[in-house]
Amino acid sequence: MKDWSMKVSSVQIDANKAKKDPYGYAESWIHRAAQEDPDVILLPEKWNLFSSPEDHMEGADRNGDKTRKLLSRLAKMHRVNIVGGSVAEARGSKLYNTCHVFDRSGEEVLVYDKAHLYQAGIEQEFYAAGDGIGLVTLDGIDCGVAICYDMDFPEWIRCYALNGVDILFAAFDWPPKWLGHMELVIRSRAIENQCFVAAAGLLRHDEKNGVKSGGSALVSPKGDLMASAGSEEGIVTAAFDKGLLDEARAWQHFLEDRRRDLYREHGL
Repeated sequence: MKDWSMKVSSVQIDANKAKKDPYGYAESWIHRAAQEDPDVILLPEKWNLFSSPEDHMEGADRNGDKTRKLLSRLAKMHRVNIVGGSVAEARGSKLYNTCHVFDRSGEEVLVYDKAHLYQAGIEQEFYAAGDGIGLVTLDGIDCGVAICYDMDFPEWIRCYALNGVDILFAAFDWPPKWLGHMELVIRSRAIENQCFVAAAGLLRHDEKNGVKSGGSALVSPKGDLMASAGSEEGIVTAAFDKGLLDEARAWQHFLEDRRRDLYREHGL
């Protein structure tokens, strides 16, 4: 593919402010992000529900209908690609942590269910895991979608790299006390797989309404922070371009230098 540039805006939503009307609140932030004229708008993880997981089935979006209508309408309105972070979605008797992706025409181009569920009592007990990989092409660029805990499994994200992903979109709802871990994971996956990583984190407060999470960031293939939101509500925007990607891949050859024979012998 010829040279390209993709401008990405990651939206960091405050769960405390969004909980009364999450869909209306998400819409207001998508409108704001669209004013920056991005090619892609990325939302955080599970922005539609902020209660305890045992209550999510009751409040989940049934078959993703409400989420689809909102994101499709806004993608078409603003002529922008929207990577919908993730929502709690009910299908039949099961609950999924699901990302819906829409192109500029408002057409849905990917549905991805979170593959790695966090520990029992937090997510595994209430949600069903997805079995597919989140590969999608946006504006002719090979992209991928991962959700929160997925990013802690380098072997899974390596699968994206081996499928040619140039930009990885990652939605998070990260605990405040582990925010440094989130940044380390984002930057590590970018370096290891020589791709851009766009992360959008849900902003939460701890029990004392003090320490905040969030952590939205845009990272280069060399692991450099191109933009970051820290622990404040808002939007971070940066342009990813093929020249920087090519430079990183010429600098190191991680994918070419893999020892697949050795990995197979010792467990992978």
